[in-house]
Amino acid sequence: MACIAGQQWSWDDVHFTVLHPTDDEYLDAYAKTNDRSCVVRIDSRFGSALLTGDIEAKTEMVLLRTSSALLHADVLLVPHHGSRTSSTAAFIRAVGPAIAVVGCGYRNRFGHPRPDIVTRYTSNSARVVRNDLEGAITLTFAAEVSLLPVFARTERARYWLDMPVPSLPAID
Repeated sequence: MACIAGQQWSWDDVHFTVLHPTDDEYLDAYAKTNDRSCVVRIDSRFGSALLTGDIEAKTEMVLLRTSSALLHADVLLVPHHGSRTSSTAAFIRAVGPAIAVVGCGYRNRFGHPRPDIVTRYTSNSARVVRNDLEGAITLTFAAEVSLLPVFARTERARYWLDMPVPSLPAID
């Protein structure tokens, strides 16, 4: 079953809304598959999250035009792993996340997330957390619980496992 903008459902008092793509975007033979990613807004009494998949700048602009009132969220899954093809300044401002989660692998061949994209989020007061550095990231939306990420590498640390360190620039 394809996700189509406008689909909605609730489960245990949590509401899900699909914001993207539309039927027409599935029919566009020239559309990039990344820009057909499902964009889902999740709302509960205790907070909200926006899951963006691999959307790129083109789709961010479409969402700003068609769904701007639904974009603001406490947590954002950073589009396209923090690549330079997404995370436009206008989109980040509209979402205004307190926490921006970057789903990427350690030392991935694409260099995600790009340092300038991380800076774009931190410049907009978002706390950036990354799977490549912290492992699995858990966020709990509940009464009387602060929205603070819990990191698998911290919670289940083992002395025999080295923690990856961010890449440092080469010294000439």
